[in-house]
Amino acid sequence: MNQQTSNLITQALVLLIGAIFTYYQQHRAKVDAVVKDNQAAKTALDVVNKTADFVVHQLETGDLDNKQKQANAVNTIKTTLTMLGLPTVPENVIAGAVESAVSAMHLAYETANTPVAINSSITGAADLDGASVASQIGEYLKAQTEQGGGPMNG
Repeated sequence: MNQQTSNLITQALVLLIGAIFTYYQQHRAKVDAVVKDNQAAKTALDVVNKTADFVVHQLETGDLDNKQKQANAVNTIKTTLTMLGLPTVPENVIAGAVESAVSAMHLAYETANTPVAINSSITGAADLDGASVASQIGEYLKAQTEQGGGPMNG
């Protein structure tokens, strides 16, 4: 093999490696975007579930009927997601999280016959509104992250 053939092979390999690297970088950006969106969705669902538990306990002793309590809970959770800048979640998913929290609370009452203690890092608000709930959930998530847990590992 002479010098000219060796140079041609080297140039072809450099071009091939460059093309593969470019394709990998473009593909990697798409994967990173999907992972980022997926993480935001996971965080939003985690906030929905944690907020549903909190809201259900707050509304438990109120004078509202069950339909009004559920509507209030769904609206509070939607406001919380908006206040935290998280992606929107379909209303039926939020309603399902509220129903799940209610079922868990009732099961706990039946099992222990005592009120269920909610997470002590999230305290009750006298007037339940989305801004106060968002603030409390945000502080809770920040504390979890600072402890190294993160919202999904909490």
